Amino acid sequence: MGFATKKTKRWELQQLTWTFVSIVMFIPLPVHLFLFVMLAQAKKSKIKSWYATAIAFMLLEFALFASFIYFVGAMSQGLLLTFGGYVSAYIVGNGLLLNRAKPYLQRLELAEIHPLRWIPTASSSGKLELTEATLDTPQVFIERMLYWRREITNVSMQRDIDKIIHLFQLLESKDKIEADKFLVRHSTVVSVLMKYDEIENSKLKNAVTTDSKRKLEEVLAQAAVAIEQEVTNQFKAGILDVSAETDVYIQTLKNRNLLKD
Repeated sequence: MGFATKKTKRWELQQLTWTFVSIVMFIPLPVHLFLFVMLAQAKKSKIKSWYATAIAFMLLEFALFASFIYFVGAMSQGLLLTFGGYVSAYIVGNGLLLNRAKPYLQRLELAEIHPLRWIPTASSSGKLELTEATLDTPQVFIERMLYWRREITNVSMQRDIDKIIHLFQLLESKDKIEADKFLVRHSTVVSVLMKYDEIENSKLKNAVTTDSKRKLEEVLAQAAVAIEQEVTNQFKAGILDVSAETDVYIQTLKNRNLLKD
């Protein structure tokens, strides 16, 4: 696992390649590279505030470039202030890129599982929203599951969470209405994960907490099995529908003497 996602460290480093390149590119040509990295990350992660920040920095750097053109040719206080502005913009801009690395990687991880929706800020998908007792949308459900997967250290439960996420993806791709029903039927799964994480964070080690954790682990494992059967039944029903349709089609061809028995 990586430092921010369940992906590999290599994957995470690949996603942050341009962040590192931006840090190396100290000289503005005529503006710093971090501006374009910010814009690209905002577009990929679909975070509105990151776009606004990038545009603000872009206006600042173009103003600094205009100032440089105006004062260049002679050493003056204005030119020194311009250089100082460039250095400050470089430090703050790349500092923001590094600070945003974790939420950026987590948004990219989520994007591989479910199409992203635009959110105002990176914190909009933070712990407060993910732990609220509200009716989930498909994306929020996936966000919740990924969040608790990162928080919970039990390997067996992590595997069950991965399984449930995969099954939900299959169901949603097949029938969005059934996927919405799934969110209602299995909302307890998130509650189980919340309670398990709460017990883990309590640091209490006694018979009561141990037994409670064991029961929650069993509930999640049983839920994964039940969800797998539910999705299997959905696919089975679809296969039967297609089979009946193809039987009618073949019989129609035979009735028209286009096929022999």
